[in-house]
Amino acid sequence: MKSNPSQTTSILGICAVLPQRLLTNSELEERFGTEEIESITKIAGIRGRRVAGPGQCASDLALTAAERLLTAKNIDRSRIDLLLFVSQSSDYRIPPTAAILQAKLGLPEQCAAFDINQACSAYPYALSVAHSMIVSGVVKNALVLNADTLTALIHPLDRALVALHGDGACATLLGPSANGGFETFSLGTDGTRAGHLLVPAGASRRPSSEETRRVETDKYGNSRSAENLYMDGAAIFHFSLFKVPKAIRHALEGAGMSLGDIDLVILHQANRTMMEMIYKSLKVPAEKQFFCLESMGNCSGPSAAVALFEAWRLGRIRPGSRTLVCSFGAGLSWGTAVIRWPEDSSPLVDLDPVLREGELLSAAL
Repeated sequence: MKSNPSQTTSILGICAVLPQRLLTNSELEERFGTEEIESITKIAGIRGRRVAGPGQCASDLALTAAERLLTAKNIDRSRIDLLLFVSQSSDYRIPPTAAILQAKLGLPEQCAAFDINQACSAYPYALSVAHSMIVSGVVKNALVLNADTLTALIHPLDRALVALHGDGACATLLGPSANGGFETFSLGTDGTRAGHLLVPAGASRRPSSEETRRVETDKYGNSRSAENLYMDGAAIFHFSLFKVPKAIRHALEGAGMSLGDIDLVILHQANRTMMEMIYKSLKVPAEKQFFCLESMGNCSGPSAAVALFEAWRLGRIRPGSRTLVCSFGAGLSWGTAVIRWPEDSSPLVDLDPVLREGELLSAAL
């Protein structure tokens, strides 16, 4: 989908937050053994994971990110008429978590608020929805809250997944733009492979039961129940290496661009080796690559948003430059967005994303 340059939107503000708790490799070595963790670290490039504490929900992280953003940018909350909560970690089955956050943030009753249940490809999907609603005239300003506490779905003895994943959130404010903005979106899905990454039980298709809560250990030594996250690592790796480069090329071709037009390529921060191989396949030069997963882990849906925030914070993005963001994961799905940043402003809320003691807000009813 190529944006109409006379009617587009831009990111007006962005702020990420990460939990205080850092789960280190030393802790995991005590749990799983040094050799196992060193092997995973060598491939994944992750040495620490930011993990939500007991009782901390994705909505709490999202609320805190949003409050940071709205306060720092002095945003008039009465002008926000769309709130998206994009997560696999909703507070309740009913109501949508977005409705709770609308009230907590003091947004007007004229604000549409709904949830999007999307996994690792969440950020481009959410941006495309908000962008489309703005350019169509349905809303004027959108607050997109990407947040996940996926570690709560991972069994503590599933070494393959515990060593990879963390939690996080990012708040992004979108509004009309006459100077820069989104230039293209490209989204896709291969639902025939949905079984490669899922939580098999605990919802309507297979309700929770004594059987689904029983923990079993597979031939690789990973323990989990049917109500924990399952990932076929080899299948996901294969999907990422063969589908993602094609998806990025497709997005660029559809927009009449090449990688030469892009200043920075940000990928879902899933696995260092996987990302390096995708960059290599696309022949992305080192100066256009970006990694930030070493000390935060793979935080799923918010991953690309947090990476975009970090790229700004570290000076890897400048006003007037062009950034490509590509996310991919459960579904199996993928999404790409190309952003041309306005010349005259920066959306960054320049704060360390790691939360300070006592800073986390509660979105509880």
